[in-house]
Amino acid sequence: MSRFSTSPSHASAPPFDEAAEQRALQAFWGEQDAVALQAAQWHTRQEQGLGAAEQAELAQWLHANPDHTEAFARIDAGVARLRALPAEVVAQWRASPAASQPAAAAAPSRPAAAPPTPGRTWPWLQALRPGTRGLALCAVLLVALGLGWQQWMQPVYSAHYVVQRGQHQSLQLPDGSTLELDADTDAQVRLYRNRREVQLAHGQAMFIVAPDASKPFEVQAGPARVRVVGTRFAVRYRQDGVDAGQVRVEVQEGRVRVAAAQSPATALLLTAGQTTQVAANGLLAPVGSVAPDSVGLWRKGLLRFDNTPLAQALQEMERYGPTGLMVRDPAVAALPLGGSYATARPAEFAHMLTLVLPVRLVPGTEGRAEIVAKSEKK
Repeated sequence: MSRFSTSPSHASAPPFDEAAEQRALQAFWGEQDAVALQAAQWHTRQEQGLGAAEQAELAQWLHANPDHTEAFARIDAGVARLRALPAEVVAQWRASPAASQPAAAAAPSRPAAAPPTPGRTWPWLQALRPGTRGLALCAVLLVALGLGWQQWMQPVYSAHYVVQRGQHQSLQLPDGSTLELDADTDAQVRLYRNRREVQLAHGQAMFIVAPDASKPFEVQAGPARVRVVGTRFAVRYRQDGVDAGQVRVEVQEGRVRVAAAQSPATALLLTAGQTTQVAANGLLAPVGSVAPDSVGLWRKGLLRFDNTPLAQALQEMERYGPTGLMVRDPAVAALPLGGSYATARPAEFAHMLTLVLPVRLVPGTEGRAEIVAKSEKK
């Protein structure tokens, strides 16, 4: 039986009024310089940990303009000074009224700010200059901005799904997308306010994505990143058996962008009836063709093999239930198998092996049978 847990990002916090939070954040952020705000956001995300693709985006942002590098350096230096404060100073600040006030209340009142100019010192970044008072204000502003950004960037829906061998699960996500998980599959779903993500640890899944241009849908599987807005496609990533370590993507409808996790700039755009694979080392295979109605055949209870070594085909069938078969001879295990087989009929699969391969079945103990070469005597 499959098991899953749903853990909304605000489960342990007071009820989250998204509209009120957004208005408050917009009011606060609206007073800040755009570059300074982006620098603070990037620094907060870096503190939380960036993936390879995000690190590349940060590097691109930093090199795009010297002002970006300067703003990020100011934030980094300010945070470093805060962390270097003696413990007693931090304790004293935490006990002060300013520590419990929002940034807007803690900051000194001032006339309405004029539009920022290139030569102007950003008002809220003045807090990053040395001095206990400035550091206290810096702490208030950074904490307010950091907590607000973290709250805004938390998923509004998060769930972990684990489907056991022999099982299958179809899920309706809150955004209207449908996720079908095959046997022996582990997937983590996170829906954010500005994007949707699925981490496929292993297994295979069919995605029917509800279109929403403002919230791209990305599947992260091993060395691959698959990004869409609305489409139907299947992703397979297993660390053993057929195509171990590789990610296979097949598109039934729409368009899908497939890239290597370590090289997001190198990507392929697949349309309906196309497929590709991403190797464990991140190399993209040439685009191939696949019949759209054959995408995700496992949903119909079928497995298709194409010159697949018998041992791997047997391992694949075992994901859906015991076959009662085993193979010991390496030569027999390497025999190539083709064709489509019903996962729910292992006896039929065993019989078909004797018809399409030069093998026979030798009954063994506990109801199991060994697959041996026809010429071999047992």
